Amino acid sequence: MQFREEPVTPVYRHWMCEQVGCGGELLCTGEGITRLSTRWKHRCGKCGHEDWAEATYPRVAYLPVDAIGPDDSYI
Repeated sequence: MQFREEPVTPVYRHWMCEQVGCGGELLCTGEGITRLSTRWKHRCGKCGHEDWAEATYPRVAYLPVDAIGPDDSYI
């Protein structure tokens, strides 16, 4: 078995509420539904808005080092 190692940078991803004037963070409630793919329920800690996503948030993503720009923006 052969392995290839590449340097990565961890990125903490938040899902921010898009309700006008809110700016809170949507957090996973732990409730999920499974059909063709699993979707997870999230609720804003500030305004209570609820939405569904195919991943749980917050989450840590691992990006290639060269995907991070000089201003800390990423692809």
